Amino acid sequence: MEGLTFLDGFRDDIKTLVRQGQAMALQLLVDVSQGKTTGLPLDDNAKTGDLSDCFKIYFDHDPAFTQPNEMRFRLVYRLLEDGKVQAATVEAVAVGPRRDLEAYRRAAKNLGR
Repeated sequence: MEGLTFLDGFRDDIKTLVRQGQAMALQLLVDVSQGKTTGLPLDDNAKTGDLSDCFKIYFDHDPAFTQPNEMRFRLVYRLLEDGKVQAATVEAVAVGPRRDLEAYRRAAKNLGR
């Protein structure tokens, strides 16, 4: 996929999701790379480590979960820029459950932090 890269840890993370969750996470990454959506910035947190160069997107493949604070999954990505906003590459960092900050802990691990 043009404009997208994937950390090895992300490749492992996405395999843990059901097929609908995998498809939704990948579509969200495509949407980010095409400028159709953006995530919320993360920060340096004692429980998860420094993810201040990353963004998060809430999602859930089950339509019963419609509010961001209810959605059960988090997608973490960052932008790798070469000085031009249009040329930014979206790097998939981690994806996983919201529960116990798991997605963010995976992100820190996948980034070697």
